[in-house]
Amino acid sequence: MREKLHIMAVGAHVLDAELSCGKTLAKHSLMGDKITTVAITAGENGHPAEFTKEEFRKVNTEGGKAFAEALGGNFICMRYDDANVPESEEIYNSMAEIIRKEKPDIILTHWDGSYHEDHALAPKIVRKAVRRSGFSDGEYPAHRVRHIYYAENWEDMKDFTPYLYVDVSGEAFELWNKAIDNIYLATHATYFDYKGYYEALSRVRGILASREIPGCKRAECFAISDHERFRLTDIKDSISL
Repeated sequence: MREKLHIMAVGAHVLDAELSCGKTLAKHSLMGDKITTVAITAGENGHPAEFTKEEFRKVNTEGGKAFAEALGGNFICMRYDDANVPESEEIYNSMAEIIRKEKPDIILTHWDGSYHEDHALAPKIVRKAVRRSGFSDGEYPAHRVRHIYYAENWEDMKDFTPYLYVDVSGEAFELWNKAIDNIYLATHATYFDYKGYYEALSRVRGILASREIPGCKRAECFAISDHERFRLTDIKDSISL
């Protein structure tokens, strides 16, 4: 019997994780795995003219919660200030405590190669928190995360090299396609067609993945860090094919 997993996706803002790895979350939800999405900020400074900053914070947090619930999952918003995410002991420890409490097996987050400061900080926060969560230093017992994977995001593409392709065709795509509409900017942004971009990207990645996965129509890609590459190196006593 397949082991059930808990997958946590950490985005700098509401909508980041839901767009870049939401189809993978939808697939694992359908497989019976536990899903948690975490937003470091609500993304409130990206508010359209028709909303105040505080109004949009509410709109985004409600949207993030509705997305997670559509996948049968849980949503956490850390409520740091959008565009002002601190690089501090406090935020590392706060994320570590979330990890100890939620106990994810796998974390999905931003790739480091981003021109967006909040995005670039997110993987550093996650890595430091994952290390700290392995020690019992808070209300909850220590927890070890098995892997961190980095999602493909149009703002985080510097030196991004796909390592893992996940087939998100069929029901997974349809579930995501409905769930993502809960987040306002996915379909209402006037400066960028977020939903359209990630729909198209999944189709392109699906064509590439179909070389190894017959019938794959859509896929999402993930990178790994150099540290993770070392951990995944095959160590054997002889050469074999």
